[in-house]
Amino acid sequence: MHTHIIQNPRHKAFLDENRSDPITGDDIKEGDEIVFCAVCKSAFLKDTWLYLAKTHCNQSETLGKFPSSEKLEISGVTRPPLYVIQCNDKISSSYTNEFSNETDNHFMNQPVVVDERSFYQKNTFSIWVICISAVLILLTMIKGVAPLSIGITFVAIMTIGIKSMFFKDKKLFAPSKKKKEIESIEIHSKHISIRFKDTKKDVRIILKSILAINLIYSSSSYSLQVVKKGNKIYDFSTSLNTVTQINQLLHSLVQFDEKVNIFVRNLPYNDRVKLRKWETENENVLLY
Repeated sequence: MHTHIIQNPRHKAFLDENRSDPITGDDIKEGDEIVFCAVCKSAFLKDTWLYLAKTHCNQSETLGKFPSSEKLEISGVTRPPLYVIQCNDKISSSYTNEFSNETDNHFMNQPVVVDERSFYQKNTFSIWVICISAVLILLTMIKGVAPLSIGITFVAIMTIGIKSMFFKDKKLFAPSKKKKEIESIEIHSKHISIRFKDTKKDVRIILKSILAINLIYSSSSYSLQVVKKGNKIYDFSTSLNTVTQINQLLHSLVQFDEKVNIFVRNLPYNDRVKLRKWETENENVLLY
C-alpha cells in the first residue's frame, strides 16, 4: 500500500481541486495521508482505504507516485474510469453486431479501436521483407546485377501488397460464430465502456442514451443492466458480490455528468440498511 501525505505548496494543484474522500465525504486537506487507486486514480483517506479492505475497482494496487493532473489523461482524450467492474460474460456475435450496427446516434458512439501494439509489432512482416530486400539489392548492385535488383524490389513490393490485402488485422465486429468474452465494464462520467478480452477494444454506450441502470441482486452476486431509451436492455453478470463494492459503484454512478435513474433491486435487508444513504442523498437512486 502506497500512501502520500498532502503538502503545500508541493501539492497545490491537487489541493486546488478541493477533493473529498469518495466514501466518507470528508474534505482532503494539507497534512492528510491518502491513497490513490491504481485503476481509477480516485484519492482515499488512508483510514477509508483500510475500511475498504485495501480494494477498489476489484483490485488492490495503489499508485506509488503522486499523479499529476496531466497524467490523469489517457491519450489526451479521456480521463481514467470512475470505476471498473470485472465481468466473465460471453456474448454471441449477433449481440456484438447489434452494438456495431446500431444506427441511433443517441445510443452509442462509433466503436473505439484501441490498438496497444507498437509500430514494430504491427508491421513486423513488412519490416523484415524490406530489410532483407535492401540487403539483397545492395549485394546485387555491388556485383553489377541490376536486373536482379529490380526483380527483388518488385517481389518485395508485391509481397507487402499481398500481405496488406489478405492478412489485415481482424476487426472487432467481424462476423464470427465464436462468442466474444467481456473483460470489464468501465464507468466514466460521460459513457459506459464495454471492453472485450480477445481484441483489447471497447464499445461505448453514451450517457444521453441511457434511461436507467439496474443493479439486481441474485443468489450471491449482482448483475448490471443498462436500459436504453426505448426500453432496450443490455444485461451483464458481474463479479460484484459485497456491499462495499456496491457502495463504491454507486459513488461512481452518481458522478455522471447527467442524472440517470439508478435502481438497486432485491437487496438483502442488511445491505439495504448500509446503502440507505445513497437513496436519501440522491433523488435518482432508489433501493428495493
